[in-house]
Amino acid sequence: MVHCTNPRFIRLLTFKEHDMMMLTTNMKPTAGFTPSLPAPMFDAWAGVAGVYRDAMQASAQQWVLSSANIIQEHTLRAIINASQSCADALAKNAMTMQQKSMERLVDANQKVAGMMGQAFTDMWMGGKRTTR
Repeated sequence: MVHCTNPRFIRLLTFKEHDMMMLTTNMKPTAGFTPSLPAPMFDAWAGVAGVYRDAMQASAQQWVLSSANIIQEHTLRAIINASQSCADALAKNAMTMQQKSMERLVDANQKVAGMMGQAFTDMWMGGKRTTR
């Protein structure tokens, strides 16, 4: 063992020595791999994992598709509501503008009637003044 004053370095050397001992004990030619579960149980666990995998895939797929359907439905509703709201606002604006236009025309007609009345009065009064 190497002597050193740094305790971390000593601890690392000890771990390394431990790993080397484990490696040399597992490398014996007579040692073989023995599974901890018998083959039928190992196969059963593989099947169990497959069943859970399929269930999780189906759940994830259903979640994604249902979420996409909800997003699509709400997007379409928002577009339809926006279109209806816009059409309502445009119709209301058209009515308001038509009303204002009619008010302007009525005002213009009143001004023209006043001007024509004044011109007619001036013309009639002008003729009366000349006859005196």
